Amino acid sequence: MKVNIKKAQKDFVQNLQERGKSSSTILAYSKDLDQLTKYLFGKGVTAVEEITSEHLISFVKEIAEASKLTQKSVSRKINSIKSFYRYLMAGGLVQENVSSALKHPKLESKDPKIMSKMEFMALREVARRDIKLYTMVEVLLQTGIRISELSGLEVAHLDLGESATLFVPKRESQKERIVPLNKRAKEALQKYLAEQQENSPFLFATKSGRATLIRNIRASMERLFKRAGLKDVTVNDLRHTFIAYQLSAGVSINTVCRVAGHKTLSTTQKYLKYLKMAKAGNKEALEEL
Repeated sequence: MKVNIKKAQKDFVQNLQERGKSSSTILAYSKDLDQLTKYLFGKGVTAVEEITSEHLISFVKEIAEASKLTQKSVSRKINSIKSFYRYLMAGGLVQENVSSALKHPKLESKDPKIMSKMEFMALREVARRDIKLYTMVEVLLQTGIRISELSGLEVAHLDLGESATLFVPKRESQKERIVPLNKRAKEALQKYLAEQQENSPFLFATKSGRATLIRNIRASMERLFKRAGLKDVTVNDLRHTFIAYQLSAGVSINTVCRVAGHKTLSTTQKYLKYLKMAKAGNKEALEEL
């Protein structure tokens, strides 16, 4: 009896959930396989045993050209298909791994952007008009937390006493940790909380009291970057800047690794080669950060 592609896809997604994969990974894989299934059904292919390597190669080529996908996006779609086939092979649902014919495009490694003093000062200046956005900027810049972690922060996660800290709870595959808050971050948070109107457990809440969505934070930050005249800057670059400046200031790589929530020390070590500016009169920028 042949195995329906849609049924196999549904079981695969359930398997990802049972294995504790992150929601973002599951969502991405699901969307990629939805596109593949639609393409295959359009070709009259409805069972996993009927899929050929030519089908997969043709799908990747067509969707890449039609959607003008970046090489990174193409590579992710190939990852989704290959993961799906590993599941099919492990379950004995197919006898041949036809996804092995798919080759990842060569990706150019893009260096993380480390913001200069002029850039993060310009960002602060335009953010001052909105205390919520300004506080978000300061928290991201002073703690290096991820935007997904920022979205879910609760007021209870803050300790604004003498040794101020921020507790970052475990989120899917990301580690829980305690991040120290410097004077600038502490003052920004205290002022923000004093003026906050929403009665919500979430630190950055909507008017309805819910946590501000990641995509809404990202969109707001992108508008700030545009108003500040910052080009090729993303929300993740605030995290990159925090990590690089901490290392520049002489904080041990082990401490930075722990505070940033990196899974391995090698991830933190990659930043060491981007610290040339620290050795060339970066003291003033460090003090401003």
